[in-house]
Amino acid sequence: MRLSKFLSLAVAMSRNQAKFFIRKGRLSVDGDVISDPYFEVDDASHVTFDGRSISIAEFQYILLHKPASYGCTTKDAQYPSVLKLLKNRSEDHYYYFANVLAPEVTGLVLLSDDARWTSRTKRRLLTKPHVYQIRSRDLISEDRLRQLKDAWLASSENRVGPPPETEQHDQKTLLLKTGNVGYQEILKVFSSVEIAIEAPHLIQLGRLKIGDLEAGEYLVLTEDGIKI
Repeated sequence: MRLSKFLSLAVAMSRNQAKFFIRKGRLSVDGDVISDPYFEVDDASHVTFDGRSISIAEFQYILLHKPASYGCTTKDAQYPSVLKLLKNRSEDHYYYFANVLAPEVTGLVLLSDDARWTSRTKRRLLTKPHVYQIRSRDLISEDRLRQLKDAWLASSENRVGPPPETEQHDQKTLLLKTGNVGYQEILKVFSSVEIAIEAPHLIQLGRLKIGDLEAGEYLVLTEDGIKI
């Protein structure tokens, strides 16, 4: 493996940044300063960056079922961080969120310690459908459902992407297929047609479904195992 690739994987940075640092003489391999970004290293090589040993660790790609009253944050604030749900997590290990749900909202959250993957996935999710399961506190009549569909169309007139779709699952439950909208916008649209709802539950991002995961459970997948 080329030294520039090794550095970009071991320390979150671009390949061009890695080449810059290597040419500045800040990398050593087996005790020798190496300024050639194309220098080949192998699994047995001891590499240091600014005097500190670095190595390539396998990234984690996590699909989490977020319970209510948890925040998609790296530190506890008003609500506990969902990172508390990850078992055997090192406190100095940093994670990034590909999507963020409000504390009230439950469902599918994607996170990883791979910053570049998270950034790419976040951009991809802007164009992918988000499917929410939303439960009303009262029965939803056909007339009220028509009003709701009209309200969603009106709210999305200036938004890029396909218009939201609303499907009735049962007399109190709807499936809302939309873009990346926030909790407050969902509440606003439902309130505009006088439908009181419980907090939305995100069950699908693109092709990726939450499946049978219970609240608080998660899966650790490979990068190729996450198909959006």
